[in-house]
Amino acid sequence: MKFKEKVIGLNYYHNDGHDLDMVKEVGFNWLRRYVAFPWKDAMYGELTDEYIRLRKVIEVAHEKGFKIMVTTPGLRDFNQDFLGPVGSEEFYENVMKTCAWYVNDLKGMVGPLWCIGNELDHFDQGHGLDIVAETAFWSCEGIVSADPDASCGINLSRVWDQGLEFADMVYREGHKFGFIGDDQYFGSWQRPGIERWYEAIDVLYERYKLPIVAAEWGYSSSGETKPAPPEGTRMKPGYTSVCHVFGWHYEEEGGHTDEVQAEYLRQGIELFAKHPHVLGQFLFKWSDPKTCWACGRVGCPAECFWGIVDTNLKPKPAYYSVKKAIREYYG
Repeated sequence: MKFKEKVIGLNYYHNDGHDLDMVKEVGFNWLRRYVAFPWKDAMYGELTDEYIRLRKVIEVAHEKGFKIMVTTPGLRDFNQDFLGPVGSEEFYENVMKTCAWYVNDLKGMVGPLWCIGNELDHFDQGHGLDIVAETAFWSCEGIVSADPDASCGINLSRVWDQGLEFADMVYREGHKFGFIGDDQYFGSWQRPGIERWYEAIDVLYERYKLPIVAAEWGYSSSGETKPAPPEGTRMKPGYTSVCHVFGWHYEEEGGHTDEVQAEYLRQGIELFAKHPHVLGQFLFKWSDPKTCWACGRVGCPAECFWGIVDTNLKPKPAYYSVKKAIREYYG
């Protein structure tokens, strides 16, 4: 599907919609939202409370004028007994039917962009990446069967090595994907340099000849920089290495501060707006949470300082730099 304008998006997770007027004022025109697996115990059966809750947020966002890129469930959520044994023909057929159902249930409120799962190359849930890839392939088939104008894509957690091997399995001959997405956190989770996005974009475009969506990108505004723990270090369950040392292993020049975050995001918006192969971007993220979803601690740098507003919705310097950059580079 051809888009007349670039996507200026925001990862809007863990928010209930009450702050969307403020989000709109910044200039975002798209939101990325996850949807839960819909049924409690049978295909087309009683809806789960979580699906109903998340659908309501989508309704509110649609009423506010936002376009929504839905992120479909991954293999972990599709692993329901009534869908059939994971990896079987019955299972893949029911995955396809479930995704087609999403299109019809959310018709008029979402799309045409759809993100198939989240960083699927990073999470195999114990079933192997070949099964994860096959699940993604049939998820796309289901969406496009219900809406031929839909444009689906996965978002990789890495461009190189295992990420490309996984994408090759998903974007195999006969696929119906319309874009390929990538998540990069240069200077926080990865070596610094927002300009490293150029290489990532070039690698993906040359390999798949599809528009690129920066599905997640951003920079943490707080946290000391500390060495990574030695390889083999035992960490508490769920902890990342950043949680373990309570500090980042990488930083941009100037460190993890509000001011560095503001300039980093300005540069990123300019880069994505001007790059001919980039369809759009979804900034991570809107607001700071009080606790880290990985370790549960207050103020953990791993997850607590990515927002452009703080926990009380008070604008950080990045709020103003992003607002200005959107107007300057997207018109």
